[in-house]
Amino acid sequence: MRIELDATENDAYTNFTESIRGAETRRGYIRNLTRFLNMIPDDVFEQYLGEQPKKKSRDVKEMSRLFIDLARKDIAVTKSILKSYVKEVKQEVDSNKISPNTVSNRLKPIKALLSANEVDVSWKLINKMLTRRTKSEDRAYTREEIHKMIECCTDVTDKVIILMFSSAGFRLESWDYFCWKDVIFFQDKTQQYTGAALRVYRGDPEEYWTFITPEACRALALYKEEWRSRFLKYPDKDDPLIASTRFDRPIRLQSKGVRARVDKIVTKIGLRNGIKKNQRRYEVKLDHGFRKYFNTMMRRAKVNYLDKEDMMGHKVGLEQAYERYQEEDFERFPEYQKAIPFLTISNEERLRLEAAEKQEDIEKLEQKDEVIQNLHNRIDNLEYGLEARRSQYEKGRLASDDSLTSRFFNLVIPLWLESRASESEKKKIWKKLKKGNLSRKEIVEALGETKGLSWDNISESVRQFEEDQLQENALE
Repeated sequence: MRIELDATENDAYTNFTESIRGAETRRGYIRNLTRFLNMIPDDVFEQYLGEQPKKKSRDVKEMSRLFIDLARKDIAVTKSILKSYVKEVKQEVDSNKISPNTVSNRLKPIKALLSANEVDVSWKLINKMLTRRTKSEDRAYTREEIHKMIECCTDVTDKVIILMFSSAGFRLESWDYFCWKDVIFFQDKTQQYTGAALRVYRGDPEEYWTFITPEACRALALYKEEWRSRFLKYPDKDDPLIASTRFDRPIRLQSKGVRARVDKIVTKIGLRNGIKKNQRRYEVKLDHGFRKYFNTMMRRAKVNYLDKEDMMGHKVGLEQAYERYQEEDFERFPEYQKAIPFLTISNEERLRLEAAEKQEDIEKLEQKDEVIQNLHNRIDNLEYGLEARRSQYEKGRLASDDSLTSRFFNLVIPLWLESRASESEKKKIWKKLKKGNLSRKEIVEALGETKGLSWDNISESVRQFEEDQLQENALE
């Protein structure tokens, strides 16, 4: 096999389209490029190239070839055309037909066409002519608006789309990649969903992980049951996550179809029933409004900035070049969990979440109480348990002096105490006896009339011991 040089040479338009990866981006670029090329008079090509577009329809492929040929032959004329185009676009801004932020977007496909065909143009002076960008006027969806969308959903498919969009914040074209193997569910000890990991752009260099809420997990579980009723089996791991309703076999619902379904729902709740006066576009972008909602809620939840950016598929400096944590460990999920209360939409799910959080708090408090009680018991055993009492017995702590009576007390009371009293009674009594050097009366008061421990018997034994000692002394 050998390389044919002719095989590597494509026309200018093909080079342009092949340099753009995203289908949605490609469509926008082609639209804006066509607008630009149609503004170039035929006389310009006739004057500098000696030919005009062959087709009266001014086909974009033919016009792209002519423009690239002109740029290669005379870059100065090309730059003049670009400057004139910028002036025309700025007039549209002045007449309030387009936003100042749109000007740079009009130039991007032209730059892509020139770059894809290796035509070097200095954009420094042209960029200085651009209108100063303004703050974007669009906003995110609100939770209330998304809640209305859920209420308007006629089937679980729409509900899954809305909940996944709002809880994961991915881009529209992500639906062209999702399979069931891209979702990894997390469950607690009661088998309740705590969330799920979601792989975005599987196999693409832009691949990344994000997460979805327990609410979205339950919607997916319901959709899986619907899948089974439609196709008589549960989805395989390689099946598309959302199947089109137009076929009797699992065929992916493409991003275009997803967009159409969302548009129908958003229009139904009154968000896209016509552009207001003096507005150029709708207040909320159809699909990107979910991404803005996700970003807003993550910030409100005080999620770590780098983790938030990573979960949105953004690149942050050299962070991605140096981080080496294991994705399968899902180390960012605890950060995502901070935002789950903010990302949960339905009131029922929010109440369920609050109840689960309260139950978790109660369990944590109970565990803390148990730990504290265990510590108290350990301290109690160390100070008043059997080993502690035995140590004190050996030291003769119950003897108030060196008399025989005191020594007898020190000998008899431990035997009596350990054999007759319960453990709780022993500890209670020992707290009083541990003071040491107690008089006989104080020892009696400490012992009291404890159940299972009769002081009368001890007193009788002491009295008999004293009489025996007196008799022995008299005989001596």
